[in-house]
Amino acid sequence: MIPILGKILKESFIIAILELYKNKLRALLSLLGITIGILCIIFVLTAVDSLKRNIEGGFETLGSDVLYIQKWPLLFTNDYPWWQFLKRPEISYKEFETIRDQLNLAESTALMAFLPGRSAKFNNKEVAGVTLTAVSHEYTQIRDMEFASGRYFSSLESERGVDVAILGANVAESLFTSFEQAIGQRIKVAGREVYIIGVNQKEGKSLIDFSLDNNILIPVRYIMEYRNIQEMGPIIAVKSMENVPVEELKYEIEGKMRSIRKLRPKEKNDFSINEVSLFTEAIDNVFRIVALAGSFIGIFAIFVGGFGIANIMFVSVKERTSIIGIKKALGAKKIYILLEFLIESIVLCFIGGLIGLLLIYLIFNVINHFLQGSDNTFVFVMSSFYINLGIILSVSIGILAGFIPAMQAANMKPVEAIRSN
Repeated sequence: MIPILGKILKESFIIAILELYKNKLRALLSLLGITIGILCIIFVLTAVDSLKRNIEGGFETLGSDVLYIQKWPLLFTNDYPWWQFLKRPEISYKEFETIRDQLNLAESTALMAFLPGRSAKFNNKEVAGVTLTAVSHEYTQIRDMEFASGRYFSSLESERGVDVAILGANVAESLFTSFEQAIGQRIKVAGREVYIIGVNQKEGKSLIDFSLDNNILIPVRYIMEYRNIQEMGPIIAVKSMENVPVEELKYEIEGKMRSIRKLRPKEKNDFSINEVSLFTEAIDNVFRIVALAGSFIGIFAIFVGGFGIANIMFVSVKERTSIIGIKKALGAKKIYILLEFLIESIVLCFIGGLIGLLLIYLIFNVINHFLQGSDNTFVFVMSSFYINLGIILSVSIGILAGFIPAMQAANMKPVEAIRSN
């Protein structure tokens, strides 16, 4: 049984290739539907998956177990007019200290404040578009940092507000010939001179860019000496303890902040507690719709291609009717005739699917080639799951498209089939 099936598989594959060669235009037009269908479905799913993974990777730097207390929410809702947010007070340093000292479910708490759009100068060199980021000492407990050179602030430097700074990789590259050269130099930023003690490892760009490459970190106590940090949109970042659900920590923060700001029971919160999951869930919904729309178009194209393959198989059965009759007269079983045409249909669809997958691979390689020209970390990755999905879809369409023509061939009577010519 097995050797016969192997022979049928081999012969059907050869016949399918010969059909492609013999009727090039007809076969090409029929395979085009399968190719376009697989191209649409797998391209859209792979692109959406790559975009989603890249965006989520950008948000991972913020931490899935970290909550952010600030004036503004990440997402606006209809039940709270936007102009009401303007009346909210900014986070204060005293509130940060209270939250840091009194939360029971927090592993660590840090304060961040930002001055975007600044310029940094060293001798005759200048770099614009720098974000001056003031942070409390606990910042490295919230966000992982790797150093290309130098170190982080000491606890004494953070507590006393010493004029030290850590440069992002892009800032250091623009001002110095090497990261090592930057250490120990003094640069001018936001009208003040700071002493460089460290340079961050280059993180690269992503679609949601939270990298520190264009940032300069300074102790928050230092900037408080000459600027009110409430003018810098301060944010308190709170990381939950291990095995403590983020929701529990959120309830504790809400109660503590309401107590600090002396809000009455019926008063709404005048602060926001943001978490990354809220934004990623919204993005998931958008990508789900895009994937469904692309998949619908692709499935429609695949079915059109399936009808094309079915048409080829009906023509193939008609052209080989007399041969079928001879085979049956010589004792060929019904199942072998059915498998012969069914496998031929599967092979044709499989080839169409492979062409579609190959085109997707080439398209993504070209796109990735251009993306690699910058420090962009985003790449399109074609996972094995979607490759297997494309192959399964191709084979499934081959079975559906070839089943009826194969059954027609298998049910032919030997005498009538031989007389057909």
